[in-house]
Amino acid sequence: MKSEEMDIADLLADESFLNFCKKSSPDDIAFWETYMLENPGRRPLVEEAREKFVELFNVLAQADMEEQETLLKNKVNQLDAKPVVQMNGRTEEPAPVKRLPLLLKLGSVAAVLLAVALFTFHNYNTVKTKPAKTFASACGERKNIQLPDGSVVTLNAASKIEIDDSFGVSSRNVYLEGEAFFDVKHNAALPFIVHTPMMDVKALGTAFNVRAYLNDKVTETSLIRGLIEVTLKESDNRTMLLYPNQKIRWVHPMSKAETADSTIVQKVETLLNVTDSLTKKLKVSDSGSIKEIAWTENKLVFEDETFDEIARLLGRWYGVKINFKDDTIRSYRFTGMFEKEDLNTVLDFLKESRHFNYTIEPGDPLTVNLSK
Repeated sequence: MKSEEMDIADLLADESFLNFCKKSSPDDIAFWETYMLENPGRRPLVEEAREKFVELFNVLAQADMEEQETLLKNKVNQLDAKPVVQMNGRTEEPAPVKRLPLLLKLGSVAAVLLAVALFTFHNYNTVKTKPAKTFASACGERKNIQLPDGSVVTLNAASKIEIDDSFGVSSRNVYLEGEAFFDVKHNAALPFIVHTPMMDVKALGTAFNVRAYLNDKVTETSLIRGLIEVTLKESDNRTMLLYPNQKIRWVHPMSKAETADSTIVQKVETLLNVTDSLTKKLKVSDSGSIKEIAWTENKLVFEDETFDEIARLLGRWYGVKINFKDDTIRSYRFTGMFEKEDLNTVLDFLKESRHFNYTIEPGDPLTVNLSK
């Protein structure tokens, strides 16, 4: 069927148009963008079809939530017939009883509704159950961790994850501060959710990277394999689907001292065109590395980043404290890739591009002073 004869239903059944909506094919993106330019009268129809595409994924998310609610209700019904107590991963069955106390039965419905509400909003700041385990890496250190469900996590320097007692039993919630690469074990009944202050990332079975350092300006998620759903907390809990070799980069205020106007402007721009402004394609270097996960291969990579951003990266990578004695050099921009190089080698390389001086003071940690 010719493009000019298609209605919304036809567009949503067209593979090329779906690739355009998912931004998974440069050729299809170029085709439909050119089509709208050459056929301005058809643009409203195309835009409406793209909105319908997004709505369909929202419906899928809602269906997933309802499935979780059903599972919870089934568990309550099972509890009514035969209570089961979980103790340190072991299941013990108390003596059979015919009925639960009336108060517990009345409270079970409220418990289901509360659990569904918590699942829906993914509130990072909500009081959690006592963490069963905390895994942390120091500055200059990277760690590999296998979680109880078989998922593997690689922690970058100065990072931490927490899991609670319910992990792998009734939920798979991970609370992250810093940066980590997740290779998730598939389990359709228990979605794997990474919680950060600015965004939550939900996956069933996939591999992705999340960078969410508390003192950084950016929270970023990069998908390598599978499919993930990202919830943007500062954009009215808007959800977005991410496909392989895509990333979402969310820039947020650094402190409360910054004006609220910047946040409002950002929200408006995001709501107008959230996919185009946030979703980016991952780039593969000539050496085959992907910048966002190069750290898992012990490679230090930055691309057209400010000295201020690079200084935080170097501080975590080498376990040092970095001071700017002259603020004018904070805005210097650099690109580079290093593998198994010491700090002096990296700084000397940067000096060849832009003039600055540095001194290193002994201590624990070492202090690097940067000046013009």
